[in-house]
Amino acid sequence: MELGPRLYAVAQLALPCQTLADIGTDHAYLPLFALERGMAHRAIATDMREGPLSRAREHLSAHGVLDRVSLRLGNGLEPLAAGEAEVIVSAGLGGRAQAEMVERSESIARSARRLVFQPMGGGHVLRRTLYRLGFHLVHEVAVCEADKPYEVVAAEYRGKPDPAYARALSVLVDRGLSTDEAWEALFAVGPLLCLSHDACYHRRLLAEGRRTMRAMARVQQAGTPASHQVQLDALARRERIWRTLIQLWEVERT
Repeated sequence: MELGPRLYAVAQLALPCQTLADIGTDHAYLPLFALERGMAHRAIATDMREGPLSRAREHLSAHGVLDRVSLRLGNGLEPLAAGEAEVIVSAGLGGRAQAEMVERSESIARSARRLVFQPMGGGHVLRRTLYRLGFHLVHEVAVCEADKPYEVVAAEYRGKPDPAYARALSVLVDRGLSTDEAWEALFAVGPLLCLSHDACYHRRLLAEGRRTMRAMARVQQAGTPASHQVQLDALARRERIWRTLIQLWEVERT
């Protein structure tokens, strides 16, 4: 079983472990990869719908590992018991949904040694929630697949504020952002990626900067009502944040 770059990046941060829980498993690619390579002893694969679980069952059976996987129907972390999984993974769901599952089942999330997320948008909501609940980001990875950038986040519960944010916050404020703007930037891109010189992360920054500039141009062309000025002010703030992050990446790269 081979994984694409996105799921392989998730696997690198999740494995090895004793028991892997894959939330929203679909075809159970991650559990199969882990078991075939001897990087997990057993796995739990969950989904909210019977269809994906049925596909996962067929896939695991065809590869001879079904007896080592517990397939469960349920929402978020609710199918798990506290302490049952050493590592919990959620790849391909929105960051808002991932944040909600952690908050709704906080005791289960805390009981795992590590949580690994690959959010499809909404990473700022996920990071904000993890920070507030006392989880520390131990790894952040940017990975490109089919010419599109993705982010992968690994978090561990420590029960106190994550010091990575304080370090990165100081750097961004020194570069001219307000404290509020710096926090917004860090929840958007992550305190570890913020100080990295990763090329895929840079591609995301450039794409976000261009998207913001196009949005500003559309609002400017639409006229000058008061509501448009509010939009322009918000977009100008966002453009300043992306520009600062791009400049910081260029400094870190040299």
